[in-house]
This record gives sequence, structure tokens and C-alpha cells, in this order.
Amino acid sequence: MSLAEVVAIDRVDTLTDRAYAQLREALMGGAFSPGQKITIRTIAAALGVSPTPARDALGRLVAERALESGPNRTVFVPKLTVPRLREIYRLRFALEVMAAEEAAPTFEAEKCAELERLQLNIGAAMDRKDYKTVLRENEKFHFLVYRASNLPIVCNVIEGLWLQIGPSLNLLYPEFDHTRQGINAHHVLIRGLKRRDPAAVAAAITQDLKGGEQRLMRVIADDKPATS
Repeated sequence: MSLAEVVAIDRVDTLTDRAYAQLREALMGGAFSPGQKITIRTIAAALGVSPTPARDALGRLVAERALESGPNRTVFVPKLTVPRLREIYRLRFALEVMAAEEAAPTFEAEKCAELERLQLNIGAAMDRKDYKTVLRENEKFHFLVYRASNLPIVCNVIEGLWLQIGPSLNLLYPEFDHTRQGINAHHVLIRGLKRRDPAAVAAAITQDLKGGEQRLMRVIADDKPATS
């Protein structure tokens, strides 16, 4: 068969695709916590689908190591080990800084305004101790920057890293509420993007990631949840 004989498939997303996309986004945005048990029935009910697409979507996420299989058709959100966390952060430092630097020279004023809106949402959610919303808006904030890089392969890899790290970001709180460390780094990042300054943007992303890595390393090494 030659390439001339290959005909493009007119493909419509299936229920499994949609369920997978929603679960993937939820994992990246910290909607699930490390060690949380997930059942097919629970996911099917939450998404309003039958068990089959829920099972297939969960199976895809298990294959991607975002989830782990358990007994009786359950899956679990994995708890990261220190070596795995260290590897994820080495890649995050390299790729997220690269994407942000690439985005900086052409970053648009409209996108800066959207970052400021998301930052207000993060601050308001933190004030009311709504950390799930903080994590969801934080994910939107970061990927608004990274996707402006026009580096789709890099962004796909970053998404895969967030798929694994997203649940563990819950362990940053409430300490990050007390210090507002991430919020401060975001303000520095926005200022750098307004100036279209790649070096300032790289420094801000590095500062943001470093604070999270240090906190998670302590919590995971101690193998106990963060306390207020």
C-alpha cells in the first residue's frame, strides 16, 4: 500500500475519549489526591456515562502511569516516591523553563490580562481555603504560558509530567497558603512577560518550581500529610 491509497478517517470523539480528556484534566489540575481510590462506578456516575467508557478511560490512564490498578476493578492515584518526584522535577525545570522562555518574546497583552485574572482567582480561592480551585486555576495559569511557546511536542511532555505530579500538588497546602510563595512567583512571572524578558520569565518559573519541589520533597520523604 502506498501513502496515496491512505484515506483520512473522519473521526468523531467517542465517549471514552471525552471521559479520558476530563479525567486527564482533573488529574493535572489536582482534583484527585495521592492514594485516592477510584472506582469505575463512581467515575461513570460523575461523568454521566456507562461503565464501559469509564473503564476504558481509566485503563488508558493506568497505561500512562497516571493511575495504578487495584483489586476489584478499582484504581488508585499513585503516591510519588522521592526518586520519581526528583526525576519529574528535573524534567519540569528543563521543559517548563524552555517553554516559558520561548513564549516570552511574543507574549500578548491579552494573555497577560488573562494571567492576571487567573491570579486574582487563585488569591480569592486561597483566602477562602478552597485549595482545589487554587490548583485548577494554577494549572490554567501555567499552561496559558507554556502553550504560547508554539512548542507542541514540549507541551505534550509537560502535560504528561503534570498528569503525574498534579495530585501531589495537594500536599503543598496549607503551607503555601501561609507563605503565598507561589503567588509571589506568579507576580514576578507576569511582570517578566509584560516586558517580554525571557531571562526574567525563566527566573520566575525556576523560583516557582523550586519552592514546590522543596516542599513536596519534605512531605514525601516524611510520608505524612502536610499540616497547618
